[in-house]
Amino acid sequence: MKKLLALMLSVTMGISMLTGCSSSEESANKAQGGTTAMIVSIPQGDPFLQICYSGVKKYAEEVGKEAKIIEALDKSEYSEQIRAMAESGANPIYVVWDDLAEEAFRIAPEFEDTKFIAVDTYAQSELPNTMTVVVEPQVTSFVAGVVAANVTETKKVAWVGNMDLPIVNLARYGFEAGVKYADNGTSVESVYIGDANDPNKGAELTKQLITNGADVVMQTANQAGLGVIRAAQEMKVKAIGFDEWQGSIDEDTVFWSALKDSAGVTYAAGKSVSDNAFKPGMMVYGLEAGAKIYDDKDYDKLTPELKEIVDDVVAKIKSGEIEVPAR
Repeated sequence: MKKLLALMLSVTMGISMLTGCSSSEESANKAQGGTTAMIVSIPQGDPFLQICYSGVKKYAEEVGKEAKIIEALDKSEYSEQIRAMAESGANPIYVVWDDLAEEAFRIAPEFEDTKFIAVDTYAQSELPNTMTVVVEPQVTSFVAGVVAANVTETKKVAWVGNMDLPIVNLARYGFEAGVKYADNGTSVESVYIGDANDPNKGAELTKQLITNGADVVMQTANQAGLGVIRAAQEMKVKAIGFDEWQGSIDEDTVFWSALKDSAGVTYAAGKSVSDNAFKPGMMVYGLEAGAKIYDDKDYDKLTPELKEIVDDVVAKIKSGEIEVPAR
């Protein structure tokens, strides 16, 4: 009888230990969250958002989470959607651009175990559960400016941005500086569409630039940038894509794309949460972190002389001999 009682006690303790272990793991998983969410302020389909979300999905798949993209198309929805995702246990929560970032920082103190990652903004917070991540576009745009200046036949190129915003302006400054660095008399006309989501406006403005003589046009305009490329196609001039490789639209027109490795930075930020390596503050993802600034498909089509120029420029940027301006 004593042996039977001892055996039953042993089994009970074993089950208790297993249950305790399982309970502990369950608590850890719950704290980390079985879902990760990216909240956006414009409709899905924007090229830049697709790139960001691809990094989120890659991270989620790797760690066994479910990835969600949530639209908050009106400012009145920002708080509601951020709070809803936090209350549901999503972790981390990505928010894209300034306004959503500021709202996330306001709500973050209420959810100390949830990590909030602000993407493509310079908005920052000192809270321990917030991080801002950005891929600065001035370097990739600088190289694009050098390429544009060496390809133009009219010695006139153009840059089209969506809106006058800090992160957009960095692309402009980089492109203009790259054209100037080429030092061959090429001029740049830079304009803003005033809208990130209207391809028709982008096309109309670009046609004016081409009429003014530009035969290479770079777009930094999100969804509206597709209109920039369309106008370049119609008027048979060259275009430079942005964010991702856009040669798939028309390789003859979009001969170069200035890559912005936003998938890399959203993936890395998410991994930092799961790896317990999350660091509050700003994370800038650039050449030193392995970010790609152009696609090999475009590079391979350059003349040997222009390849040599691009290689030299990239090497000098890495060494610090060329300092790409941020204003």
